[in-house]
Amino acid sequence: MASFASAEELVQDLGTSEVVESPDYLRANDVSYTEISSSAWEGKALTAADLLSTLSGIQAYKQGGLGSFQSISIRGIAARNIMICVDGVPLNDASGGAVNLSAIDLNQMERVEVYKGNVPAKFGVAGIGGAVNFVTKNAVQKGGRVLASYGNHNAWEGSFQVSAPVTDSIMFASSFATRHSDNDYEYLNRNGTQYNKDDDYTTRRENAEYTDVSGNMQFRMLHGNGYFSTLSMSASHYEGGNPGKEEQQTKVAEFVGESAFLRYTLESKGYFDDALFLLGGVSGRFDKNLSSTYYPLDHLGYGNNQFLKYGAATYKVVPEVSADFTPVEQLKGSARLAAEWERAEARGDSRNWALDRLTMMGSGDLYYQIFKHGGLGGEGSVQFLKDRLDDGVFVQPSGTRELKKASDRETTFAGRLYSRLGAAEAPLTGEVSIGRFYQQPQLMELYGTFPGALSNPDLEREKATKFEASGFFRFPGNHTTLRASYFESHIEDGICWVISIEMLRAENIARSLIRGAEFELNSSPAKFMDLVLRTTIQKTEDRSNSNAYRGNMLPGEPDHSYFAEATFHLPLHLDLSGSLEWRSVIYSDRANRMDQPAVANYRANIAYSPFEKTRLAFSVDNITDEKYRNFYTPFPMPGREYKFTIIQGF
Repeated sequence: MASFASAEELVQDLGTSEVVESPDYLRANDVSYTEISSSAWEGKALTAADLLSTLSGIQAYKQGGLGSFQSISIRGIAARNIMICVDGVPLNDASGGAVNLSAIDLNQMERVEVYKGNVPAKFGVAGIGGAVNFVTKNAVQKGGRVLASYGNHNAWEGSFQVSAPVTDSIMFASSFATRHSDNDYEYLNRNGTQYNKDDDYTTRRENAEYTDVSGNMQFRMLHGNGYFSTLSMSASHYEGGNPGKEEQQTKVAEFVGESAFLRYTLESKGYFDDALFLLGGVSGRFDKNLSSTYYPLDHLGYGNNQFLKYGAATYKVVPEVSADFTPVEQLKGSARLAAEWERAEARGDSRNWALDRLTMMGSGDLYYQIFKHGGLGGEGSVQFLKDRLDDGVFVQPSGTRELKKASDRETTFAGRLYSRLGAAEAPLTGEVSIGRFYQQPQLMELYGTFPGALSNPDLEREKATKFEASGFFRFPGNHTTLRASYFESHIEDGICWVISIEMLRAENIARSLIRGAEFELNSSPAKFMDLVLRTTIQKTEDRSNSNAYRGNMLPGEPDHSYFAEATFHLPLHLDLSGSLEWRSVIYSDRANRMDQPAVANYRANIAYSPFEKTRLAFSVDNITDEKYRNFYTPFPMPGREYKFTIIQGF
């Protein structure tokens, strides 16, 4: 069984489902929280989006093979409204759009924290679509690991991690990882005539190779006064070809991205008999993305012969201070104050522009355990945001408009109230919650920072009212657990991109209602077998005023999706697992005219552990060789993929 921990369940090693109590009562009873350990993906052909989509309520979208754009939706909420973090620091930037999950190398990660119902106070609470936090390998335990893998399309991965004491009071950890794929798989080229099959032919995808390199270092220091401090540094570089159109592939078009991150935190010792813990820190981040194409060779349709490059660079600095407090045994809480300065600048041939955004944030949560088996809690946030135009004027990349003043933004308040039933050791726990959340428009949506995008400084913030009722039941014997949730979201003033004067413009035109249910069963009926079953049943309804869209399904959201996985622990130190993912029909557009058929994906993995710290694994993804298309790109998915992995610990 994949290594997931939800509610009071923490799954230990690959294929093991021992149930233990969580040390955190609040997290133990949060049924919408799921923690995924690294053994769930090591040795398997899974990207970050693939991994998350195995959870109920989460859908993944990919444009192709390794390195292609990947994102997720959570309970019908679009990817742009989901907070994606690494070590608690958001990757979402003010340029707008969803975070590209393909840039996250799971080989650098220790675990993944998934919050489907809300964004917790430690991240700011305000987000509409929940949060995903990727936690890197850290300097806690002495040891290390080497991983190497190879698969078809000349795909390979390598990573190295080590953690060791420098002195009696300093621990050091470092990791390095790299990935590559030629992505030269075959696909059916429809020759630009989607509905005429007579001129279709099979060809190979070109100019789609991808390579990335990443590394990080961490020092964790114990000071003489009982304080801990942590210094973390990381950097990554990725690049790949951009294959362009299905029927006329590019030759030299490419994209390049770079990222660097630095963070320092200081954690206090416990005060007042460990009733109060403090943390202060500051982090800085730099990201740059650049795409390029050359018209005479690539035939992308530009009306000139110049070499075109466009992209953006963003700089972000975040100082913060937070506190966890337990004044009495029944009362637990936390608070966080943070400021965020972010600057976005043009790169490449785009008309020069620069925008600054200053955000002040305060958030907190409080839970009171009224009696042994229940309590009440709440969390909330306030956010003040101010945009500034560089030099007091902003000229759009398209040259169609000049802005002399940034749009003022309203102060945003968000919050959630919840009630929890069941003690940490109880076989039955549950939660009911209701909250009001907001999402401010991003700089790209407000000011049209990229070619082909028009500004709309009058955009209002998106709003959502969310309700959830969930429960977690542990069957006698602790071998089987059942989790069930009902969720409902009412979205107002949703931002959509529409065509205006042959260009894109963001508008507050979307209203929607999303309701559904999730079910998850984890079981170990025998020592040699583990099972997991997950189901999502939902209804997404467009409720905008337009007759063309009202009553339709939201794009990219299926009515039903299922996941099933079985793991068998065999003699001779062998593990065999197989899984199935299935989703129903989805639509590519708001008018529901472009449908994509139901898709089933089968995976299998066999692993052999000849020694205590040695593991060999062979995995097959998409066993039936389906080459379905998704709604982001005309190119189909790569089809069947193989991967062989060696993991050696020390």
